[in-house]
Amino acid sequence: MSVYYYDVPASAAPSSALRPASREQRLRDGRLVDLSRIACEAGFRAPVAMSKEALHLCLAGLADVAHDAIHCPCSSCVAATRLWSILWAAAAEVMHRHEDKAVFFSARLDPDDGSAAPASEVHLKLVIDAGTTDRPVATILLPDQD
Repeated sequence: MSVYYYDVPASAAPSSALRPASREQRLRDGRLVDLSRIACEAGFRAPVAMSKEALHLCLAGLADVAHDAIHCPCSSCVAATRLWSILWAAAAEVMHRHEDKAVFFSARLDPDDGSAAPASEVHLKLVIDAGTTDRPVATILLPDQD
């Protein structure tokens, strides 16, 4: 499955909350984490970033992920599996709702390998905007974030 640029409406003008310059600044100061390399493997053909808060929620409860794992979110196999699940769910949902600029989706998060806890579900939002080069960029946020 691939999410191509043409899957995004041409009228995807930047939202006021995620203007291209604002997005770049958020990436620089760590409020957004670039997941483009991993997202490419999940089928995205546009740059993908995730908010720090959404990443913390998705990696919560993992004993082997340090609190400062924001700069390297795939420090464990379980963390990588969780991110893969999130990106796959986002890609699958955007394929069905490619006309929407904001797509709400859910992803199943497996527990830590050493835990007998059941899998949990996280609800997120994928916002697609035009980037600084007028090519789409994707940002994964908590549902109430802008």
